[in-house]
Amino acid sequence: MAALVTAPTAWAGHVRIVVGEPPAGGAQGLLIAGRGKEVSGSDAARVLAKVPKGACPCPVTIYVTLPREPVHNVRRYRIAIVGDGYHGLLVSSRTKVSGLVSLYDLEPTVKALDRGEKPPLTARPDSNPQETLRRLDLRLAEAHDSRGPASYVVFGLGALFALLAFGLRSSFWGRAALLASPVALIAALGLSAFEIARPRSVGLSLLAVVGLGAPALAALTRSRFPLAAALLAVFAAYAGVLAFATETSSLAAFGPHPDGGVRFYGVSNQVETLLIVPGLLGGALLGVGLLPLIAVCVLVVVGASGLGADGGGVLVFAAGYLFLWLRLRRVALTARNVALAGATAIGVGLLLVGLDAAFGGSSHVTRTVGDGPGALAGELAHRWRVSLDGYVSSGQATLIITFSLLLLVWIALRRPRYAAVDAVLVALAVSLLVNDSPRDVAAYGALSCAALRFWEEARRVQ
Repeated sequence: MAALVTAPTAWAGHVRIVVGEPPAGGAQGLLIAGRGKEVSGSDAARVLAKVPKGACPCPVTIYVTLPREPVHNVRRYRIAIVGDGYHGLLVSSRTKVSGLVSLYDLEPTVKALDRGEKPPLTARPDSNPQETLRRLDLRLAEAHDSRGPASYVVFGLGALFALLAFGLRSSFWGRAALLASPVALIAALGLSAFEIARPRSVGLSLLAVVGLGAPALAALTRSRFPLAAALLAVFAAYAGVLAFATETSSLAAFGPHPDGGVRFYGVSNQVETLLIVPGLLGGALLGVGLLPLIAVCVLVVVGASGLGADGGGVLVFAAGYLFLWLRLRRVALTARNVALAGATAIGVGLLLVGLDAAFGGSSHVTRTVGDGPGALAGELAHRWRVSLDGYVSSGQATLIITFSLLLLVWIALRRPRYAAVDAVLVALAVSLLVNDSPRDVAAYGALSCAALRFWEEARRVQ
């Protein structure tokens, strides 16, 4: 959808924020009123208190509505900017979803307008913004509701194929288990592109596509090069979508959770975990010579600001690829070599973030790294707190995470050892340390790693 984005100008101190029902004019949008599972008017007011106060008369006024009491963060609120140059639909550089605005867009927008710079919130023409926002709100609601059915399908079919591989010692079902996740991810992007979002439709579509597609693809990928191509194709699909159709990923059943106000685009922890086995095994199948090239391409898709913007994912894949390289080269895994590999993974991550920023990339990752070691330590401590809260959030969560971790330990203790399996285990361990979604990382990681282990065992028997 085309559009000319306009960035208005303003005068210092002459932008104000009004909490109240927005007027019909100006540029309209839907506001995410905070971060996390629950938001409240008092929390939102504390965020707005940090915004510079404008002196009136004001050429630009920002109108917002906010929740009156703590509520589940699945509802969008109205926002409008009225004044010099704003009309049509609001466009946020933070969310990258036309019409969707984060509460945290407001402070940098006011400051930028006061300085006469291009703000994070701009606008584009729209002949009927109210109807556009109504459709967007429905898509966001459907995307939220479709995550459950989509997760049940991919987890259930992946587990079924993995158990068949284990019980029958079948490399065919092992390949089907390995391919279930990339097929599901690509299918979810396709459904989003065609705006198929109703939970029932998404669930049934994925059941058919993954249930039939993964075994069919497994039959066509008996040798290592076709299998590697099939596994790595998901990264090419994500690169294209994230570069040219960001909203397709943001509104898909697998991907960011815009309604949560934390991540609006790119590679989420769930998607990152589902991509670990395709990325590492695809590189291993192509051999040591091509492994560095595959690693760089994957790290760009996962971590570049304009694409995945997943700082934790950069460390996860960097650690996984470095360990895989050591194993494939048969380098002795001494304490010194492991420590050097860990330091190299961190260095590679920082280098890629620095290069991203140098070429104009901007995301929460580049901003946090740019703020220095203190900000990085604070972010890491925050993620550990969130992870602990997630572990004890419910009896079900505690049971799932505990069982998944025990399964990973069981896999790690099995003999003989396989390079790709060990690399995946390392990547998952790093993910549990640097990410804040222990349930997704542990559950999907255990399933993917089990599928990989059972496939490795089955193909050596046949």
